[in-house]
Amino acid sequence: MQTRDFHFYSGPGLRMAGRMYLPDPARDLRAGAVFCHGFGGVKEGVPVGLCTRLADAGYTMLSFDYRGFGASEGHRALLLPQDQVEDTVTALEYLATQVPGLDPARVGLYGTSFGGGIAALAATRSPRPKALVMTVPVVSGSHWLRSICRWYEFEALQARALAAIAHKAATGEIEIGERLEIMVPDPRAMARYAEKTPMAIETAWHVLHHEPIAHAHKLTIPVLMLGAKDDSLVPYEQTTMFFEQVKSEKRLEAFPVGNHWLFYDDGLPRAAELTAEWFARHF
Repeated sequence: MQTRDFHFYSGPGLRMAGRMYLPDPARDLRAGAVFCHGFGGVKEGVPVGLCTRLADAGYTMLSFDYRGFGASEGHRALLLPQDQVEDTVTALEYLATQVPGLDPARVGLYGTSFGGGIAALAATRSPRPKALVMTVPVVSGSHWLRSICRWYEFEALQARALAAIAHKAATGEIEIGERLEIMVPDPRAMARYAEKTPMAIETAWHVLHHEPIAHAHKLTIPVLMLGAKDDSLVPYEQTTMFFEQVKSEKRLEAFPVGNHWLFYDDGLPRAAELTAEWFARHF
């Protein structure tokens, strides 16, 4: 397996930083997938583990930094879900058309955490993916933020986000805070997010109106969902809510313990195994 850094362009000509995980030529299945990572993450984070394992299994994996984060261009720290969906659709086109030897009819999507909902929306807007895998996904922004906040915190977050938009309207300035001011973690999550990640406060307003679950019924490709029942950051209910709305072929694998990071740590081998099997079956 080898990695190769590259770039592509999305949105209004923004240069996007990507990383390709290329299988050994002797094991190359001429198939691949785009990896959609989580809230404020970058390609050097959680994508590495799964992408490495799937490349070892013969799949070409593409991970990238969304606009405004990591090494990609765009307004720094401003997370707009609709832009991330566009970036994902563009990444799918790059994977399908710019990788020598890869069969454009054998392309899939893998989305984890906030990227799970992004991947699902991209799958409803692009004809490229033939299979979708979602792990511990955020499928309703409003339900997610409400579930991890006390009521007064939720009201304060809405008010602060709207005030940030009002300030931008009057001055042109975007208020930058920190990711944990929006994604309020419980004590078990604090250790996983020790590194500060700048994020525009108005992002909360956009997340509150981000509802991939409203489009679940539009999916026509097979969907594999992996969830952790004791998830303290993105409640397992997010997974089951979405699964119930999917009308295409689907499978749900529920793990009783492991919390939100199960599939990045101890559960990574099983997640990679299930994903490789799902892709092999549907490509």
